[in-house]
Amino acid sequence: MATIQPLVSEFTITGKLEDYISKSNNCIKSLQLVTEKGDYWIKLAKELRSSLKQKLQPGCLLKVTGMRKYEIHKGKVKYKAYGIEVLKKPFSEQVISDTQDVRIGAKPKAKVLFCQKSTCWKKGGKAACTLLKAELESRGIANQVEIKTVGCLNQCKKAPNIVMMPDKARYSRVNPKQITQLIDKHLLSPI
Repeated sequence: MATIQPLVSEFTITGKLEDYISKSNNCIKSLQLVTEKGDYWIKLAKELRSSLKQKLQPGCLLKVTGMRKYEIHKGKVKYKAYGIEVLKKPFSEQVISDTQDVRIGAKPKAKVLFCQKSTCWKKGGKAACTLLKAELESRGIANQVEIKTVGCLNQCKKAPNIVMMPDKARYSRVNPKQITQLIDKHLLSPI
């Protein structure tokens, strides 16, 4: 039986950073770049992750180089970045003159997604969800955050699982004691 090997080639993509996914230690794991040809999700090489923590913000123009893998049997293309160059700062960091008419859009509403499948729910998901609701009420921001229960997040062995939106940060083995830290990190805007 023959094995189909993926095709690998180099790539360079220049586009606007739309979003990124970070790990629990704030290291950026992957980027979403928007170009004229479409959107690309690009995974970062481990060497790049910690060095980019503070440098990248949505809206900046990036030049990303790396390797592209065509998985023919799956019909997918995977991108992995080995080099990133910031070409232009985000619009919000640029100097705006008084004569310019600027309209800045509102930040998307925050959401917290809780896996409600039996494994997650029984292993502390229900308690964490209840605690989150109470904490948001006590801080007076319950109307600014949508709490949503969803189907399986495919990490049953690491239950309970939640996703903090719009950051798309995934957390496994969530302990109800962590809820306060997660609110501070993802749901409160820095002053």
